[in-house]
Amino acid sequence: VYILLTRSGTLFSRLIHLATQDDYTHASIGLDGPDGPFFSFARKHPRFALPAGLVEERVTALRRCVPCCLYALSVSDQTYCQLRALLRDMYEQRASYHYSLFGVLACFFHIALPRRRHYFCSQFVADLLERCHALELPKPPTLVRPADFCTFQELTTVHQGLLGGMVSKYSF
Repeated sequence: VYILLTRSGTLFSRLIHLATQDDYTHASIGLDGPDGPFFSFARKHPRFALPAGLVEERVTALRRCVPCCLYALSVSDQTYCQLRALLRDMYEQRASYHYSLFGVLACFFHIALPRRRHYFCSQFVADLLERCHALELPKPPTLVRPADFCTFQELTTVHQGLLGGMVSKYSF
């Protein structure tokens, strides 16, 4: 399982970075290696912040000058299959899921705000990992920020630097 953290430079990413000073402002999860698709809650259209929701992201479609960190997490075959099934089911029903802007604000103020079928990027990744028992979290998924993944000792750093370096490294 791979977790990709980025800081894209969009207005929303810059606002989050300004408020938190975190190195990374976005989290995605991938199950098919560094060159496979990643999934997250983000903008549905590149030019507009809204609408946002559950999306498939391709690393090659992102800007190469984006700072990133790619982590790997070893899981059992059973956990991997659970993650894949849950992700597949959610993605097939993606129209019924929504971006949780209020959740982002609540997270900033350390207020857990769980809402049915509403996620922000790092909450989504953390929730998937917790629901499938892939990772024990030190706090609720609604309070997990992208930069928190940098502190989880179960994760192994695969690449840290610019996204373009990762693309070159894995020959996308």
